[in-house]
Amino acid sequence: MFHEPIDFAAMYRAHKASTDFKSKTCSDWDEKSSDMAASVINSPYVNDFISRMNLSGDEVVLDIGCGPGTLAIPLAKRVKEVIAIDFSAQMLEELKAYTTREGVTNIKTYHIGWEDDWSHLPQIDIVVASRSIEVPDIETALMKMSTFARKACYLTYKVGGSFVDMNILDYIGKKVKTKPDYWYIPIILYTQGYLPRIDYIETGRGSVRSTTEEDFVESLIWSVHELTEDQKAKARQYYRDVIVAQNRPPRSVNWAFISWETTL
Repeated sequence: MFHEPIDFAAMYRAHKASTDFKSKTCSDWDEKSSDMAASVINSPYVNDFISRMNLSGDEVVLDIGCGPGTLAIPLAKRVKEVIAIDFSAQMLEELKAYTTREGVTNIKTYHIGWEDDWSHLPQIDIVVASRSIEVPDIETALMKMSTFARKACYLTYKVGGSFVDMNILDYIGKKVKTKPDYWYIPIILYTQGYLPRIDYIETGRGSVRSTTEEDFVESLIWSVHELTEDQKAKARQYYRDVIVAQNRPPRSVNWAFISWETTL
């Protein structure tokens, strides 16, 4: 494929380890669970994701990092069964509450994550990872998805290497090392023998969702971990002068939708 072999999996691991956008812990997501449930359920993103899946209706689907049921509930209405896993116990509680409200009974939940043992899970036809594959070793995660899926895998991954509009970070003077971009994934899948397909989903809004200056600042800190007092002051100014006064929300977020059949 190349004149000289390139170890893209090793490149990803090194890039991921150096980025300022560090992966969140289960405690982080526990604290975010109720806010996240309110903001992502029934979003246009869900319909866009599911519309790109090849479903016959009799599949068992594994939803990795299921969160509050963003995809699990709509999928459960379309397939035989959904196996929903997440390393955040509180996210699973939000999902269970959502299933009760929707009257859905064909979802099984497991409190496990990417690095746990999945051998006790039932046979899986399709594996999905919706915005949940922020892992230190992407090659191992992709191989795990492919191994467990009898038919196909579907995932989404942020385009651009930043969870925050770079215009905002430039304005406040925050320098960051971006995270690995999505293109690592199709290249690594290709080296594993798969023929991935790539599409894109635009959410229509930036990653910062806030209603006040302080919400805006806290959302930035959630993404980049820390800001100086001067950067916080500039962030408040950006919120007032750009987002509110000019009615210019953060740039839309694009997600790479990557799919591959596992019947090689």
